[in-house]
Amino acid sequence: MMYTQSVKYVKDPLWAWKNFVERGIADAVLTRPEILESWQRCRKLGVNAYDGIGKDRLDQKELQQLILSNSQLVEVAKPFMHTVYQSVQGSGFMVVITDKEGRILHTCGDSGILDKAASTIRFIKGTNWSEQAVGTNAIGTALAMNKAIQISGSEHFCQSHHYWTCSGAPIHNSLGEIIGCFDISGPAEYVYLHTYGMVVAAVEAIENQLRKEEIQEEKNRAYELLSAATESVTEGLLAVDKEGRIIHINPVAQKILGLSKKIETGQLLKSILGPNEKFSEMAKQLLWKTDVEIVQDQGRDRIHCTCSARPFSKKDGSIAGVVFTLREINKVRRLVNMMVGATARFYCKDIIGESGVMKNALKLISVAANSKSNVLLTGESGTGKELFAQAIHNHSSRTEGPFVAVNCAALPRELIQSELFGYNEGAFTGAKRGGNPGKFELANEGTIFLDEIGDMPMELQVNLLRVLQERKVTRVGGEKVIPVNVRIIAATNKDLKRAVEEGRFREDLYYRLNVLSIQIPPLRERGKDIELLTIHLINIFSENLGKEIDGAEQEFFEAIRNYSWPGNVRELQNAVEYAMNVAEGEYLSVTDLPRSIHRQPNYLQEMGEVISLTEIERITVESTLTRFNGNITKTAKALGIGRNTLYDKLRKLGVRA
Repeated sequence: MMYTQSVKYVKDPLWAWKNFVERGIADAVLTRPEILESWQRCRKLGVNAYDGIGKDRLDQKELQQLILSNSQLVEVAKPFMHTVYQSVQGSGFMVVITDKEGRILHTCGDSGILDKAASTIRFIKGTNWSEQAVGTNAIGTALAMNKAIQISGSEHFCQSHHYWTCSGAPIHNSLGEIIGCFDISGPAEYVYLHTYGMVVAAVEAIENQLRKEEIQEEKNRAYELLSAATESVTEGLLAVDKEGRIIHINPVAQKILGLSKKIETGQLLKSILGPNEKFSEMAKQLLWKTDVEIVQDQGRDRIHCTCSARPFSKKDGSIAGVVFTLREINKVRRLVNMMVGATARFYCKDIIGESGVMKNALKLISVAANSKSNVLLTGESGTGKELFAQAIHNHSSRTEGPFVAVNCAALPRELIQSELFGYNEGAFTGAKRGGNPGKFELANEGTIFLDEIGDMPMELQVNLLRVLQERKVTRVGGEKVIPVNVRIIAATNKDLKRAVEEGRFREDLYYRLNVLSIQIPPLRERGKDIELLTIHLINIFSENLGKEIDGAEQEFFEAIRNYSWPGNVRELQNAVEYAMNVAEGEYLSVTDLPRSIHRQPNYLQEMGEVISLTEIERITVESTLTRFNGNITKTAKALGIGRNTLYDKLRKLGVRA
């Protein structure tokens, strides 16, 4: 009897590779799922299984640019690559780092394996080692799958790689994005599981180091941003600890505190500013303060600023010190002046007038603007003295400074000194806490306009004269002298020379003020300027009132030319605004004017009309009331009657005050 021995045919991984490459049959028993998936991707990508040599390679210039754009990854990975290599040195392995596309950035290893990798498969710097370029391999497949993998021998899709075993893992940034791949490659006969573990450990270490560097970079950026912010802000920033040692000071704070030398952190503020400085005490007491005025003599100079203090804490919640925000007093006052409207809006171009008398007056604006001397503006009420003052300021070298207007006649007699020169806390009952700067301080580096200067009380004229001579003020209730750099423009509708002769105005003050004198002509002497002003006002009120008025009738212009305009431009403005409000047509009619203007006696006589004494009285009262802008006291005085008598006449004549 013959016995036949059954032979079992054992399949190996190479057979599985051939079966897939030559017949397209996938052996799920001998081939891992991730390898089969990779092979299928390679087939779809059209990779040549009998090739695998790295042909997609960058030239030297392109490689340098690639390494530069991945410099942080390369610099962080290099130490770990060399550490890993020391563990496998002499065993025929090499360590590789690639970018996120699979291009080799850096290699290290035994010279023999490096030469073999270069000569056989061109596994060198700048070569593309993605699946699309060279098929299944630890680098390309790890990047495609976004996970670590070890591939050995015939598991590689390309035959030329079957000599090799490789372990690769993708490297991620803090956002979880792939930025590269770490790989260990060597002969397939020396495949070790521990090389896979080394790759995973190395990648984890690289990612941790990248995160640390990213955090440090963020800290550096934050510090640089903070430094740039503190350097660029217009306020001074000063941070001190509880002992008064400087933690940080920006250039603006140094300037405000009058410190020219570089200040080192850790210096005691008292050693720099002297024992009387107030910041260390606030820091010691951990005081919260807002806009405290600081005045301190610093040798020949003076620190004058506002200060806000805010304590800051450590991580454990304990107070570390105080941050002071300093604002130069002049900047604070400029801001205040802007907010309260202490600015000049008008220029020469805004002053309407082509008459000879106005042209002469306008020429003097340029003269005054280019001079540093005091200016005295004279003219009747309503002629536009403040308009001239603003134009002088705006065309002068002080245009960036404040323009502070003071009506000397409107200030209460008992308050005028504190308003002009300021007061300290406790100077009088009701004095504001912390005191208050006066108009001269607020106008520092700019112009102060003293309107109705002829109504200033005699006892205040002495103080004003002293300020003009010394350019310094002392607050009411204070002792410190405050220097002020102020241009003075005064104005009056009174005859100051006669006031001097009558002993109502100081002669020395008059000559101090009357250096450059500009006489502003009344409206009745300006000829055709009246029509120009009227047209200008019609355009303005058309826009403001939302009424479409194209102009005025001829009789309207005749009426305003024949009127004497005791209230000057201000009265004309009121009359045109009144006419614009009551007008019903496209053009202003003479009947749209107030009755005191279009029914004045001279005009009616030319028309051949006769009016009653009652009507003349009504016209006179209305005209005078208009001239003084409804002020009963001034109107009664001008008419030579008492206030009560005037009230009776207004009621009987039906005139509204």
